[in-house]
Parts: sequence; structure tokens; C-alpha cells
Amino acid sequence: MVHLNPKCHTHSHWLHNAPYQQPTTEPLPATADIVIIGGGITGLSTAYWLNKLNPEQKVVVVEARGLSSGATGRNGGIICPGLNDSFEVIANRYGEKEALRLVDFDYTNLDMLAKFLEEHGDKDNGPFDPQITWMKHGGICAWTSDIEAYEAQADVARLQKVRPHQDDLALLSPEEVQELTGEKSFKWGALQIKNTAIAWAARIVFCLARVVQDKVHLATFTPVERVDQVSATQHRVVTSRGVIVAKKVAYCTNAWTKYLVPHFTPHLVPIRNQVVSVPGHSNEGAGHGKDGKQKKKIDYVLSANRGYQYLSFRPTDGRIIFGGMRNTTVGHMAYEDDDSTLNVTVSCQLRNRLEDLGLPHHPEREWAGVMGWSMQDGLPFVGELASVIGKDKGQGQFMAAGFSGHGMPRTFLCGRALAQLLCDKPLDDHFPAPFLLDHPTRKYLLTSDKDAKM
Repeated sequence: MVHLNPKCHTHSHWLHNAPYQQPTTEPLPATADIVIIGGGITGLSTAYWLNKLNPEQKVVVVEARGLSSGATGRNGGIICPGLNDSFEVIANRYGEKEALRLVDFDYTNLDMLAKFLEEHGDKDNGPFDPQITWMKHGGICAWTSDIEAYEAQADVARLQKVRPHQDDLALLSPEEVQELTGEKSFKWGALQIKNTAIAWAARIVFCLARVVQDKVHLATFTPVERVDQVSATQHRVVTSRGVIVAKKVAYCTNAWTKYLVPHFTPHLVPIRNQVVSVPGHSNEGAGHGKDGKQKKKIDYVLSANRGYQYLSFRPTDGRIIFGGMRNTTVGHMAYEDDDSTLNVTVSCQLRNRLEDLGLPHHPEREWAGVMGWSMQDGLPFVGELASVIGKDKGQGQFMAAGFSGHGMPRTFLCGRALAQLLCDKPLDDHFPAPFLLDHPTRKYLLTSDKDAKM
């Protein structure tokens, strides 16, 4: 069952009183050049770039709920560039040159997204103001064990050796981390990523929608039931509100891809997470911890315990956003795609950890979000399905999904790459080849769900 009940879902802070959350009343077009399935940041980025590349194309975006109601509207609001895996592992798998391209791609994405928002975003704290704020002390990835610190330090040393002209990364001693955060439990040091921002990610989607809404048909509350390939240039997109016949189809469905493309069931797995928003934090010296000592101002993004905890302070409204703790459950909430309910264990752990940190711990809102996890290599899937499931089933069908909890630094330009593929245009030189479905390291994709179960 697909858990997309619009009347029964946890209420995200990012979607409170948001635009584009009502059902579309305009009839669906009968035909389209391209149908994009999914109205999150990847789908709307793709629509934006398609309009830039070929404004004459007839494009339709269909979304099962309101725009940005999936992972983009249910995340922790953090934009932190860089690999979400070991540089050592990535370099050994793809070579140092390609590993560096993967790192640099995140920064290029961040730069181009910032330029887009400078032009198309508002700055009035309204629904089209993403409130991007660069943190004074960047992102602090605090290590919670000797082994985690040892692995990370070796990894950063190699990255700095091959990227000496960049000064975005710094190693912090335990004393520096404790001084910065006021938290004495961080005894092993940390990695500091200086170019880190917080943002109201759903509003990035709303900015994209506002730019394209007069050029692209946006259909909310229009779940897709299936896609039938009639021929290489004719696909029947069957929705709850009717059928659209499209020349090409783009799946920007992330965690829910398996319901429309079952072949990806073992490769792209839903993983659920929980986040709370806590009001009433002044951030003028952040209260006192259990040890009675004064806490420090939160002018950084904090990630700890291998990313299973992440915290930020929003200066525009005085709220703390804290998420994670899924590692306290059996199975870490993997293979779960229901964002309509909360895990009680995680709820308790989130509150307990906030209290341990000496922070307000009575949430105003708590919500679940579902990530689409690329299980074998952690990289997103971008490309035409024909290379994986054959021309008879996948020609003219494309995808960009599987961002593994690291979508904010990648989706805007992955949408651009998807648009280039849909328009038969060459990809940008900075686009990482390992993202592509037909990359030589992705022969595992030729294994179907049926084969995986045998």
C-alpha cells in the first residue's frame, strides 16, 4: 500500500499554511510532451530547467498530494555540501578525479540554487521566502566514538591532500567542539564544514512552482496509478483524475518509485525519519544543561552520531529543529514509507536528547518524512530506464531519485540533468557520471526485484 493519505499525515512545520496544498480543479490535459511524476524539489527543478531548455514543450507535473509534501517538505531544513559517504570509499570505487567531481558538484549545485533564489525568491518571511541563512560556524559533525573519529580524520586528510586549494573543511579538537557547543559529551572532536546553510526547503519548491506555473500544468492531488508504455514515444499515465498520453515520462518519486517502477524495489528503499520543531528559544546563551553550565549560542548546524542526530536554530522565528534518533529502533525505520504516523520510541528519544542538551524539549509540531535510499552506493539514480529494464518497457521513461537523505545539495542540478536528457541535450561537464543508470559500476541494476528474491 502507498501511504499517501492526504487526510492522515503528520503535520510538518514547513507545510503549515503553505501554498499549493489544495486539490487542482483545472481538468487534466489529455496529452503532453513530458509528464513529470512528483512535485518535490526534483520534479519542480526538472520542470524549471525544461522550460529554460525548450519553452515550447507541453509539460505536466502530477503530484499525489500538495507540492513539496514528500521529503522536501518534511526534512530538517539543512543544506550541507560534500559527500554523505567516505571520500576514501568513493575514491577507491570511482577514482580520485571522479570523487572530487562528486564533491564539487554539491558546491556547484549550492551556488546555482542560491543564484536562482536571489532572482526568484522573496525576502519577506512569506511563503516564497526560503530564509536561507549561512551559519557562522557552518556545520559541525561531532564524533561520538574513537572509531568514528579515526575514520573521519583519515578521510578528511586524504580529501584535503587532493583538494589543497579549498578551505571549507576543518578538523576541530574535542576542546574546540566543547567550547563551541557547550556540550561536554562531545569528547572526540568534529569535522567542520564551513559552507553550511539552513533553509525552508519547501519554499524553494514554491519558488520554482511560481516561476513555471503559467508555463507548466501543475496537478496536485493527482496520484499516478500506473504508466503503460504503448510505444517508444507514447505512454499512458493513468491517474486518479484521468489519463494523460505523453511522449516521455520522468519519475521524480524518490521513496515511492518502487510502486510505479517495481524493478527498483531492492535498489531504492524508503527510510522513515522524524523531526520536531520547538519554539521559545532565545539563543542568547542557550539555557543550561543538566550539569548546570550555561549553553552556547547555536550559530551552527549540529550533526552527531554518524548523522543520526541533526539540530539547527532558526533565527527568524526562534525555533529549534531537531531530527533523527531512528537508530534507537529495530531496523532503523528502513523499508517504512508511512509518513502519517509517528514512532513513539523515536518521539521519546528526540525529547530526551533535547533535554540532555539543555534545550527546550516540548515540541510544537512533530512529523515524519520518508527518504529514498540508494542502497548499494548511496548515489542518486538519473537516466533513462531503457538502459536498465529494456527498451520495450523503459524507452522514453526517465528518473531522478534516490538521494539518500542528501537531496538539498544535489536535486536542483539533478533536475537540470534530467531535463537535458529529456531534451536530448548533452549533460554538463560537472555532472557526476556515477549518478547515471548506465554507469559501469551500476550493473547491479540489471538485477530485478524478482531475481533479488530468488
